[in-house]
Amino acid sequence: MPWDGKKANQHKLVRIVRRQKRVLKRARYPLRGSKCANHLYTDHQHVVLLALRQHFRRSYRDFCEVLEVCTELLDELGLRKVPHWTTLHKFSKRTNTRRLERLLLAFLEEARVRVLYLAVDSTGFSSTSASTYYTRVLEFRKSTLGGHRRGVLTRRYLKQTIAVEPRKQLIVAMKFRRGPANDSPDIIWTLKKVRPAGLPVKLVVADKGYDAESNHEYAQDILGARTAIPVRAASRPKIKMRGRRRKRQAKDFGLLARGIHFHPDKPFYTCTEHTDEDVDQTLKVAEEVLKKMKS
Repeated sequence: MPWDGKKANQHKLVRIVRRQKRVLKRARYPLRGSKCANHLYTDHQHVVLLALRQHFRRSYRDFCEVLEVCTELLDELGLRKVPHWTTLHKFSKRTNTRRLERLLLAFLEEARVRVLYLAVDSTGFSSTSASTYYTRVLEFRKSTLGGHRRGVLTRRYLKQTIAVEPRKQLIVAMKFRRGPANDSPDIIWTLKKVRPAGLPVKLVVADKGYDAESNHEYAQDILGARTAIPVRAASRPKIKMRGRRRKRQAKDFGLLARGIHFHPDKPFYTCTEHTDEDVDQTLKVAEEVLKKMKS
């Protein structure tokens, strides 16, 4: 009997479990991470349970209590009893990162993705579980000894950069580092983790934080992809723009901002639908954008 009494939801959870098991086999994820591990639970069972915990958005303790009444899920996983919540917590701490990265790539094959369109962005996570009020108190408190400020600065945080396939809404690769830090160097390391998938990359999209000639060079020359990354110095004419690829990006975004779109692979193509006014307007806008880039 489903734990919430809804058969449709239970079928959905069973489909999630079966999909997870197929991806684990496809990624060749080992059943046990060590030869000295006990034979009570397999690593496949642990990974599926951790994925279900994220789906339920519950703590480890609450999730194990809910799982005790989910008999169909236990039967699907081949579990005779629910593992203790500390077992799942300890497994999440010792999981091999490279194996999880192979799982992300295996989901592309499960979703039957043949060509990749990647969107790259980053975010930050708090490195502690302290509340916002407690953090502000530590930062802004003052000592009465000598009038010196003795606040504890908590500016460090965990920074995550991810590459997403937006059509399937799948996370393809990710990279963690300590923040605050510049976004630009992380995109190359994130894109390098996509290459083992063996799929062609058609487009890489990112914001201005990843604007660098080296990033365009890696995406275009190594991956063979087109890039759509706005140029930071495009709106500041006093700053000289460097790099052939960055100049082309500035031209494309400058024309697009004024309603003119050139196909990156087949520029300046016309058809019978274009009137003389359209051609004159395009040439006028292109001349203005190029003059702005040259100044």
